[in-house]
Amino acid sequence: MRKRGSGKKGAAKSAFPVLFSVVFLDFLGFAIVIPYLFFFAESLGATPFTYGLLVSSFALMQFIFMPILGRLSDRYGRRRLIMISLLGASASYLVFGLADSLWLLFLSRIMAGVTASTYSVAQAYLADLTAEGDRLRYLGLLGAASGAALILAPALGGTLSSIYGYSVPSFLAAGLALANLFFAYFRLPEPPRARSGAGGTKGTFSALAEILRKGELKLLFYSYFSIILAVVFMDVALTPWLEVTMGYGPFEAGLLFFYIGIGQVLSRAVLLPRLARVLSHVDLTLLGLVLNTVSYISFGLMPGNLPLLLIFGFLLVLGFSVTSSTINTLISLNTPEDLQGGSLGIAQSFSGLAETIAPTIAATLFALGISLGVSGLPFLAAGLVSVVPVPLMLRFRGKNYRGTARISDAQPLELLKSRQREKVQRPLR
Repeated sequence: MRKRGSGKKGAAKSAFPVLFSVVFLDFLGFAIVIPYLFFFAESLGATPFTYGLLVSSFALMQFIFMPILGRLSDRYGRRRLIMISLLGASASYLVFGLADSLWLLFLSRIMAGVTASTYSVAQAYLADLTAEGDRLRYLGLLGAASGAALILAPALGGTLSSIYGYSVPSFLAAGLALANLFFAYFRLPEPPRARSGAGGTKGTFSALAEILRKGELKLLFYSYFSIILAVVFMDVALTPWLEVTMGYGPFEAGLLFFYIGIGQVLSRAVLLPRLARVLSHVDLTLLGLVLNTVSYISFGLMPGNLPLLLIFGFLLVLGFSVTSSTINTLISLNTPEDLQGGSLGIAQSFSGLAETIAPTIAATLFALGISLGVSGLPFLAAGLVSVVPVPLMLRFRGKNYRGTARISDAQPLELLKSRQREKVQRPLR
């Protein structure tokens, strides 16, 4: 008799390299524009406040549309929604490159936020193909794809914008998204769960409401919100903190972010799978929260010391990589199979909400900290926020999230291959 879940394992191994490439290219295009976004907006007359609104507009659109697009992927297929997202990304970067006024720049970021669902739908795609015992490993590797892109893209965008101006890297991002769309069209098959119409007949909003009524999922969403809120506090305050405490400029900050990116890839691709062999998902999450809290507080209290910065920086990257991967895995494992896209979309919506409100709070805390002589105040606040999920996660301690379960004896690998041979697709309705 074939081992339970072996079909899913084979399907995941077959489809994952393609999905990894799709996510890598998507984040590469997304992150190319980050280094010069502020300077581009400033050249069009943006004030710091207007720039804050510009950044928040992207996150706000994510907050609104992520769950909707995720649920649509439950009903109409992962592949189709990934391609729609990539098409929207390409169009948004094209408008970005052509922008000669602030309203066009806002339009481009709003367009990008509305269709920025590639990652959450890719997570749901993996949930369709993986047994429960393999899900954390694959979701961690998918996170490594985004981390790898974030290592390369800022340097690429910063270099191109300094040589050729702001339009050329924007058009490159548009071209990458368009190439990614064609790559997904020809190489990415529909997963068998979506092919079999398992998304159910519930309407989009009724299904999302059903997800939000589930008590365990709400605890996980709140935990994820806290984790993202804390890390955005860190992201926003880190560069000015480096300048104030250590006298670092853009070059040194860029090197540190490169180091952080390398640490993220190593944590997700190498360390996380090994830790998962000896710890349950819940214990891993608690370990990550402890690492996060200790690292944030250490940043808040430490003097300008490079060795300590590198040590606690790596511990923070490891803690965040662990918690973000395990929380998304726990969300998936606590969600019915026909609601995976909607549930993971809601998780990213909570992330978008945190990214919308955190920059203003972090900037205010940093200014207050400077006036009080405590420049690390945003990091201390992040440490406090990181404690919030601990009692929530303790409620999951008695459950086993390590074995494989809730998977059928169907053969998804064979279905996946047959899907590529079929010409008839379920109509979009």
